[in-house]
Amino acid sequence: METPAVHLVLLAKFAGVMLFIAGSGASLLAKTREERRRATHQIASTGLFIAWCGGFALATLSAIPLTELWILLGLGLSLAAHVVVVTAAERGAGRGHVIAFAALILGILAAMIFRPVFGA
Repeated sequence: METPAVHLVLLAKFAGVMLFIAGSGASLLAKTREERRRATHQIASTGLFIAWCGGFALATLSAIPLTELWILLGLGLSLAAHVVVVTAAERGAGRGHVIAFAALILGILAAMIFRPVFGA
């Protein structure tokens, strides 16, 4: 049953995901260390926090256990993607950082689309 609360949480989660992707992209494309750090820590980190909070809220509102494989994969892969961006912000973004970030984002999307579960 979709309520107005669910729609607001979906909107917030979508905004968080967009902030995370935009901040991460800006960090990976920035030329100076200061620009990379600002994009990573002020935009991407905030977006990841909002997306995670929205995801937890949606799982709670939908009575989906947080131990579902697709949720755990999404959490783990998004954390790994953020670690890649933070590392790139400190050391300078290279081709490997961009490829790793893109692969992790595709993994997150696959987990959210195909929704593998334990024991299925």
